[in-house]
Amino acid sequence: MNQFFTYTPSAFRELEVEAKGICIRYRNQKMPQGAYPEYADIGFEADEESGTATLFVIHGIHYSGHNESIREWFEMGMIEFPNFQELTDWIKGSLKDAFQEAPRPNSPVPNENFIQESPVTDMNAIQASIPDRQQPMYLDEEELLSKLKENIMGQDFALSVLSSVIVRHLVRKHPSRPAVAFAVGPTGVGKTRSAEVLAKVLGELDEGGNGYQYLRLDMSEYQEAHRISQLLGAPQGYVGHGDGSQLIDTLKANPHTIVLCDEFEKAHPDIGKAIMNILDAGRVSSASGGANGREIDCRHAIFIFTSNLDADAILDELETRSAYGNREVTDEVCRRRLKASGIPPEIVGRIGRFLVYRPLTGATRAAIIALAIIEVTKEYGINAVYVEPEVVIEIMKKGRSDDFGIRPEKYLIDDMLGAVFSKAAQNGMTQPVRVTANPYECLSHKPTEEDL
Repeated sequence: MNQFFTYTPSAFRELEVEAKGICIRYRNQKMPQGAYPEYADIGFEADEESGTATLFVIHGIHYSGHNESIREWFEMGMIEFPNFQELTDWIKGSLKDAFQEAPRPNSPVPNENFIQESPVTDMNAIQASIPDRQQPMYLDEEELLSKLKENIMGQDFALSVLSSVIVRHLVRKHPSRPAVAFAVGPTGVGKTRSAEVLAKVLGELDEGGNGYQYLRLDMSEYQEAHRISQLLGAPQGYVGHGDGSQLIDTLKANPHTIVLCDEFEKAHPDIGKAIMNILDAGRVSSASGGANGREIDCRHAIFIFTSNLDADAILDELETRSAYGNREVTDEVCRRRLKASGIPPEIVGRIGRFLVYRPLTGATRAAIIALAIIEVTKEYGINAVYVEPEVVIEIMKKGRSDDFGIRPEKYLIDDMLGAVFSKAAQNGMTQPVRVTANPYECLSHKPTEEDL
């Protein structure tokens, strides 16, 4: 840390620019007097939206010094300031003074490996096998993006932004609030599926075995203000008290949850504001908690909102301004048009990033339909590995309007091919099959030279 005490104002300005929207890490930094261990990793981050600045430190440092702000920094794993200048002043003031502070005599050195002994088992062995849910997840952004693109086609720009948001959030051991992204675009183009696939992919990539569970909230079910009890529970004395609540119960069971608020524009404004207050606080309190209350930490959660409100106008303006990939223009257009469409400004202002989903091209639709056919066969216990082009072409011909995206095609696939898949399942076809047309059949698939 000593190098920061001699930083010039211009050096701190350069650091602020580098830290905008991303955590800049410095490894193995000397800690102030009274800290144990003596060296730890730190990180700087400047929030582009709010202007706040945060200094992170690896959690678990013990401190016997006198400075309360230093103690809070170590206990919370982070300290936040209204702007980068105040962070700079704290480093050159309180933090620098703490380095010159005389250590307290006879300060105990904690034994980090101490675990209470048990006469009937080996507690150290048990402790070693228990996943630490507070440990950061270090993911490769390109790997995450690649896995998302395997399952969601034609939305590379939106998935790139989503991957960036998620990787930066997961690396934070003590985030101050949940990750928040707002997906806009036509219906049936992959907004909802992105959240579903994200939960699955994070489970595959998490070496610690913690994973993320998935909760979808259909906001069309929350069009009345009193429906908030379904999310947060009913207060004592009201009907439904003690029945539990969807959001509270899920986050209590696993704070590492991807919460999808689908078709957010359909929710009552009061419910939207309640959700946004949760995001600001980083915690949620149950209305049914009684005198003792029930507060759940949701800072590790990921909230994704979807809407097709004014999607055509948003896409047209971005296309006209050649702004796909430009974050500043994308955010400005989405915020302005969503506010003009009736979403309260205080809600729009709390959104971190916008994911813009574009209409699907014909080639993308064909690829998605082929993948959807494979997925439907799995529901019947069939291992389809190839779909003949004629099958996809027939489904595209009989498909519905592009205005409904890809979602209705799954129903059409089951209508046209369900009987074929059912027959194959009854015949006990367990080998790899190909789906053919004229007539529709599931036939044994013989690998070609390319397959081998």
